Amino acid sequence: MELKYNEVLGEIVKPNDEPATQSELFEWMMENPGRDEDNQKNTQLDEVIESLTVKETPDSTEIQEGVETITDRG
Repeated sequence: MELKYNEVLGEIVKPNDEPATQSELFEWMMENPGRDEDNQKNTQLDEVIESLTVKETPDSTEIQEGVETITDRG
């Protein structure tokens, strides 16, 4: 299926300039999933997000209870 953007209508249209239906747009998207270059960018973004994500929290066996005041205004 061939679709194009019509700047005058401001819509995505078929070759005969009739507006494409939602089902035709969906069919086009399934036939044209994207370029490898775009998928590469998403992979790089995923790697950055994964590198910034904490996978493990440090184990701490020391438990602190309560809060002490620094100055006593007594």
